[in-house]
Amino acid sequence: MPTEPHIHGINGSVTANFAVRRSVVQGGTRWDISFRVTQTSHIDRVSLDLHDHVSRFIENGFQSWSAVRVTTPDDVKSARAEAPRWFRRQMMADGDDAGRRLSGDTYLVHDHGTIGFLAARETFGRIVVDPAGDVRAEWLFDGALVTPGITYTLDPLWVATGDPGATYSAYAAVSGREMSARAPRPLPRAWCSWYHYFGDVSPADIRENARLAVDHGVTVIQIDDGWQKAIGEWTTVNDAWSTPMAELASDITAVGGTPGIWTAPFLAIDNGSVATAHPEWLVTNDDGRPTTALVHEGWGGKVFALDTTRPDVLHHISSTFATLREHGFTYFKIDFLHAAAAVGHRADRTATRARALRQGLAAVRAGIGDDAYLVGCGCPLLSGVGIVDAMRVSMDVAPYWVPRGFFEGFEDVAVAARNAVGPSALRAPLHQRWFTLDPDCVLLRPTDTELTPEQRVVIAETARATSGFIVLSDRLSTYGDDEWRYVNELLSTSRDGERDLVDPLAANLRIHWPDHETTLNWVDVWSRTTLRDAP
Repeated sequence: MPTEPHIHGINGSVTANFAVRRSVVQGGTRWDISFRVTQTSHIDRVSLDLHDHVSRFIENGFQSWSAVRVTTPDDVKSARAEAPRWFRRQMMADGDDAGRRLSGDTYLVHDHGTIGFLAARETFGRIVVDPAGDVRAEWLFDGALVTPGITYTLDPLWVATGDPGATYSAYAAVSGREMSARAPRPLPRAWCSWYHYFGDVSPADIRENARLAVDHGVTVIQIDDGWQKAIGEWTTVNDAWSTPMAELASDITAVGGTPGIWTAPFLAIDNGSVATAHPEWLVTNDDGRPTTALVHEGWGGKVFALDTTRPDVLHHISSTFATLREHGFTYFKIDFLHAAAAVGHRADRTATRARALRQGLAAVRAGIGDDAYLVGCGCPLLSGVGIVDAMRVSMDVAPYWVPRGFFEGFEDVAVAARNAVGPSALRAPLHQRWFTLDPDCVLLRPTDTELTPEQRVVIAETARATSGFIVLSDRLSTYGDDEWRYVNELLSTSRDGERDLVDPLAANLRIHWPDHETTLNWVDVWSRTTLRDAP
């Protein structure tokens, strides 16, 4: 059984008094823990030895694109430690642990049960597995300042022993309730500009595809990256775009579509107007310079993170999204959300990264209104529950199957179609328990692609089996009768409803969904994947 929790301070151990309460919830033990410190301290983390041992488990990564794979405790991928620090911190809740040990960030599904945090309001949680298979829980405080006289309550932990598939579904249900998951809404039928046009999309491309999409029952038209003046500037178009966004939203509405738009709300490009005019808005490193949230050569290099503990930053975010809503957009895809949780210093020294992210997400929702449809991406998943309607749960799909470039040890988080299929299946039990699961786009075009016909079907059938959230991302004029016939079949046969995994650790991953069971051959997902429906 777990023992007394232990606080790790930035400069050593911290003396604290703990209160621990256990209760039985849906077949598992819920741990509610609070503490009071005896001296003012900056806390790194709280840890709890679970006195458990696992042999096989799902490495569940920090955010949408992070590693999700069935593995063993000793498969630590030591080369990960050599990746750039900004990348490690983007992909793992504790990027400094890369290459040393593995974890289930937020939850761990293992060979004899499931362990997970029920909330992510106050801290990010990780279930750490050392190379010998021993397990501990960690609540990350990220150097937050704590003071005597205040009771600090940890996000609850849930521990269940039993069938991995059953306990996985139970965990998703319990944590979804704890985080007040939003009621499921009808599945959107959408088209996205990104995977055919990428950053070279134009208003003419949007209008062309909007007409074809709506004619075939695909009504949400999402304008992706390529329209904005710069990263961080979301109310002004670039010079090449020329068409005001309100005008284009009106054009989409006029043909019967629902206008959708892509943004990355917590980013500011180096030397952009936001970073230049408001350097005080940025998360900083120990030297007082802006923290590098990511490096994106397609955008021009370094990108910084907004400090979402600042009231003026939150006002800026909510006002920006209120403006986009006024332009006529009611479907919002928000990306690179992990930036709000970048490691660094913030104005509120008592805030953790998890609290900063949650505040930023709430500001977006406040700007767009409760009735707008919100899709998260690049986000620590549990942080979005109760705020987003849908969430991406995998790396980007692509018009090719195998990754083309990656940091060593991180090949399973590189852009590639195969890296969208497996993680989406392994996270299927989150669908409708946390949010609508977004397995990324379906690519059916017969031209301008390196995907085989079989691979295109695998991508589409994975989307159908894991959630039924279907988003096309091709130039629709490339479709012939066969493609449109298949689109009609996808849309008419996709069913909503919760998903379950019969055995999440099995080579043949069986996904139960309403009136169906789909099997994915997990062993072959890296090379040749097949899906089939049970009779």
